[in-house]
Amino acid sequence: MQQFSYVGVDSIGRRVTGKMMAPDEAGLEVRLRTAGLWLVEARAEKAAKGALAGASRPARSGSRRELIHFCVLMSFQLKVGIPMVTALQVAADDCENPRFRLAIDQLRAEVEAGSQLHEAMSKHPVFSKQFSSLVRAGEKSGTLPEAFIELRRYLEWQEQILSDVRQATIYPAIVLFVVCLFVMILFTFVVPRFVTLLTQVNVPLPLPTRIIFGLSGFAKSTWWIWLTLVNVIPLTIIIGKRTSKAFAIAYNKLTFRLPLFGSLNHMLGISRFAQNLAVLYRAGIGIVDALKLTEDLVGSAWLASVIRELAGRVETGETVSEAMHRYPVFPGLLHRMVVMGEKTGNLDHALENVAQYYNLIVPRKIKQIFSVAEPALILFLVVVVGFVALAIFMPILGMLGAINR
Repeated sequence: MQQFSYVGVDSIGRRVTGKMMAPDEAGLEVRLRTAGLWLVEARAEKAAKGALAGASRPARSGSRRELIHFCVLMSFQLKVGIPMVTALQVAADDCENPRFRLAIDQLRAEVEAGSQLHEAMSKHPVFSKQFSSLVRAGEKSGTLPEAFIELRRYLEWQEQILSDVRQATIYPAIVLFVVCLFVMILFTFVVPRFVTLLTQVNVPLPLPTRIIFGLSGFAKSTWWIWLTLVNVIPLTIIIGKRTSKAFAIAYNKLTFRLPLFGSLNHMLGISRFAQNLAVLYRAGIGIVDALKLTEDLVGSAWLASVIRELAGRVETGETVSEAMHRYPVFPGLLHRMVVMGEKTGNLDHALENVAQYYNLIVPRKIKQIFSVAEPALILFLVVVVGFVALAIFMPILGMLGAINR
């Protein structure tokens, strides 16, 4: 594909200029005729080396902030009646990320050639499957500006959740790192010096001292094993989740049962499910298709497998609430709200209420858990330091007492 600058005329003889992607000049002429234009002049543009390098490989998913800005621009422009091609051109000109700008330029070229926006988006990994599905629903229902507003709200919700998690975990992560580093240095370098000293003077060693010296010797002789495990275990989990669906499901079940963090993982998964299903269903996507799209968005292999079974039961004729009742992973609140929504015919509002509830409760739960973790880590550090100090000073005090006698 190559980008051409062209001059054409429309059905009333009006001169039209623009740019379009095409395999060659003949292909460009065919695309323009499809759009109702007759080609007068065409010129192939020479792309910069950086742009060619970027075009040679698919752009990865754009950052969330870039997607939010794109949704804001598109919803505003389409709402006031600006044509789609012009709106995409403005969005591309306003984008600072060159790869994301290239993706928007490609969207504009494909829309200009006659493709629908959701069809063009589905070809680019910058835009998720959910993103293109919501745009498709907006195009079919004539509510594309509202679809972009819905996407903006959803992306901002994701950004807020991640911001809360980052804010709540920064301090405990620093404290945990310092504690681990301190304990490692203490048992690897400091305690062994006292072992040598007290062994040479043949002082009777009390039980706490023997425990600390034993742990120090064990840590000094096996430190390389623990260092290897710290690197190998996370890598094994990542590879296992990618290569084995059964392993991914078993791992997610385990994370849902962890003390403290298990309930948080469960709530985050249900929150994503409710939020995504509410957004998709309110945009006009059928409930079965919405459930299938939600599978890939909950961030949990186990929950995704349950949603897949749920969608299958709904497809065979069961209501969402009847199918949901069979799976304990869905909390009672979600089930009751879905039952109410189905009875009143306002399932989208019921799902939105559940999503709003989790929007409030998840950040609180995150802060609550890490407010417990911070003092627990500090208390652990105090206990370790105090026990090591006691183990070292007890034989020294015993030795001083023997000298005084």
